[in-house]
Amino acid sequence: MPVNAFLTSLPMKYLTLLAAALSVAQAAPPNHTTLSECLVDAQVPSLGPCSTGWNQTIIPYNLRANYTPVLLAIPKTVNHVSAAVKCAKAYGAKVQARGGGHSYAAMGLGGTDGSFIIDMEKFKSISLYNNIATVGAGVRLGNLATYLYSSGKRALPHGLCPGVGIGGHALHGGFGMTSRMWGTTLDNIVEMQVVLADGSVAITSASQNSNLFWALRGAGSSYGIVTYFKFATKSAPTVATYFQYQYYSPSIDIKTKTILAMQEFGKAMAPKELALRIFFSNDTFQVYGVYWGPKTKWEKAIAPLLTHLPIAGRVSSVPGQEMEWLPTLVQLNNGGQLTQPLSYNMHDTFFAKSIVTPGMGHLGEATLKNFFTYLATDGQKAPVNWWVMYDLYGGAGSMISAPTLSDTAYAHRDSLFTIQIFSTPPGQAPPYPESGYSFVDGIVDSITKYQNETIFKAYTNYIDHTLTKEQAWDLYYGQEQMVKLNKVKDAVDPTRVFWNPQAIRA
Repeated sequence: MPVNAFLTSLPMKYLTLLAAALSVAQAAPPNHTTLSECLVDAQVPSLGPCSTGWNQTIIPYNLRANYTPVLLAIPKTVNHVSAAVKCAKAYGAKVQARGGGHSYAAMGLGGTDGSFIIDMEKFKSISLYNNIATVGAGVRLGNLATYLYSSGKRALPHGLCPGVGIGGHALHGGFGMTSRMWGTTLDNIVEMQVVLADGSVAITSASQNSNLFWALRGAGSSYGIVTYFKFATKSAPTVATYFQYQYYSPSIDIKTKTILAMQEFGKAMAPKELALRIFFSNDTFQVYGVYWGPKTKWEKAIAPLLTHLPIAGRVSSVPGQEMEWLPTLVQLNNGGQLTQPLSYNMHDTFFAKSIVTPGMGHLGEATLKNFFTYLATDGQKAPVNWWVMYDLYGGAGSMISAPTLSDTAYAHRDSLFTIQIFSTPPGQAPPYPESGYSFVDGIVDSITKYQNETIFKAYTNYIDHTLTKEQAWDLYYGQEQMVKLNKVKDAVDPTRVFWNPQAIRA
């Protein structure tokens, strides 16, 4: 039978498999038989399971999420990154970048065994020119904040943990204590250099590769490997006012009234310069935050909230303390240093989930009482230590709400609060108990299932590995964003080179 006739007679699924095999065979250089050999020939620094330092290098930040890659590349140049991606494509390897390594679900190690990891730790350069910061994808937040301030008293909105890498943080959001005033980290990106699935290198901005620019800012790990970012920096505040109110042994009623007061104040009166958070665990309940300005203006801004906060058991432990920019960041990091060493080696063991509440919606009094009742009963006998962080996110004047869904792939624009639920085993060391997952799920359910008429979402950077990919897409992006995200994925990465269990088109 002629070859063409034979191929025509094959079922479509076999034709697809054959085409894929031929593609790999044609793409792979004839003198290579393995991905490792391809990397060696391309002179890409890499580690494999037999390499010295392998076991130490693949330890995740979250010790609960242990995955073993097939190989790990540690490029030093954009050409190394490009060559590594080309090798991965030739040998059918699934690729994920690792920036700071702080992904809650270890997506920087692929989120599963057998991925090919491209570690961006060597991309640590930072420069500042005309208030535009050019930042390597491996830079950590504390080092970035320190450099920008020392180089011109500049700043960016970002999270508080100084060891977090800018790459994953910026590509999937970047909420922090200045975000209501300045937007998220990704809202301040003006340009990126990105290596695509075919190994080509592209510049993306509002005017170049704009669809890719849109998708990268919200779902970046699914589309390529960013080597550097350009950010429009802000002038750091000359003074900030830190405040904290502690409640001692508050009842469920007092906790509920505190949240309700913060909710109403946040919707209508909280100025964009105000960052406000409620933090609580079994033995702690406190309201704290920062006003990015002098104490006199903070007193005026906070007065409407204090009028409605419960008084019983409330102590003004820090009733407004003026501080400079960097000391304020240190204070918000519980006194920890900002500058992080090159040989970063921090670890934790935890499981977290999140809830993002709608901007015009609210948590009802009955819902909050159900929530606090669950924490007062099941929380007292929980198999894990836990805390909840309740952040004012949107509301009156928040700059997070300024962009639209057509501006970036980041979906949480019309939202009021982010709620993070965090749990660790006793001693913060593995193993994490299986019963801890159901306990944390119960915390979320005490809100979302009790108030099931409300459409709740979740924050991408607090990624939850227990979600199916469909659940993740819905909670992190929503149907409207997914339509365009899928189209961009099909255009720039049709063979799904960049993959993790919750990636776009996974």
